[in-house]
Amino acid sequence: MGLFDKVKGLVKGAAQPQPAPQAPPPQAPPPQHHEEAADDDDDEQFDLAGFDPINDEGAFFNAVLHMESEGQFGGTDASRAEIMQRYGIRDRGHWHTVRDSNYQMLARKYGSSNEASQQEMNWRQGQMQAHMQGQTAKAASSGALAPVEGVSLAAWAALNAAIVSGGNTEDLIKGAGIDKARWDRVSAEWNARMARDTTFAVATAYGNAFQAASQGKFGDFAREANAARAQNRELALAPPMPYEAYYDILIQQAYAAKQGKDPIEALKACGLTIVDWTDLGAYMGYLFNRDAQRNWAWYEQIHKTTEAKYAAMYPGVKPDVDIAF
Repeated sequence: MGLFDKVKGLVKGAAQPQPAPQAPPPQAPPPQHHEEAADDDDDEQFDLAGFDPINDEGAFFNAVLHMESEGQFGGTDASRAEIMQRYGIRDRGHWHTVRDSNYQMLARKYGSSNEASQQEMNWRQGQMQAHMQGQTAKAASSGALAPVEGVSLAAWAALNAAIVSGGNTEDLIKGAGIDKARWDRVSAEWNARMARDTTFAVATAYGNAFQAASQGKFGDFAREANAARAQNRELALAPPMPYEAYYDILIQQAYAAKQGKDPIEALKACGLTIVDWTDLGAYMGYLFNRDAQRNWAWYEQIHKTTEAKYAAMYPGVKPDVDIAF
């Protein structure tokens, strides 16, 4: 059990924001592709097949996704066969040549293979965001986002945000014209809808509404991250702190949780509230995903240095770094 698992049970009656599913942060350096292509007339070494990576890199990224992965966002036998026919790919061996050749051209286009990998990561994030927006639209049309006893998801999230920030639950719901029995029923139904929703659309809408109402010192950063994610664009606000400082706090919290320390007190020691940490994580997680492939070696060094520092401070303690990006 990590810090966020403990935090969720600390504020009775107030649900914590739940982030939308994202592509996980890379656990190894991005694949390196040759930046200098072989002669174009050497079919065994260089072959773009039917792709045009300079003008339509999305088609190539989509082919990689389908040809080399399965699952919710991956390919099927049928989709792989269709791609091979459409782009003139003879077999798996030919695909490997085509794949590497296209990556070579993208490395030329962007100046490095790391930057090409970052563009592919950004494209994938855009695809996942478009999928989530579609799921949210379906949830809305099915009634899953309809108000519960007159209380909209946005209103419920805003009240929860105020409660988690330290507001008095009774005073807040009374001010909203809601009695305790009705509040309990509303909260139970919204929580049940999130639990039933395997697409995470309700949880995503709730998380966005919670952070839209945040009055924490990093609220504007969370709102900017959510807006940037929705548009699959770069962040317009500069980071509120260096990434090194953020990762240091993250590891501190992981060690605190492992040692059974009170999570609220652990955050206070870092000058943060629960809402501050949630908002900060929304921003820094998105920042990381938009830059990790580009600057993998830099991030890896920060991670190793920080983790080594705390491992030396707390010998024998193995933390669960479960605060997801």
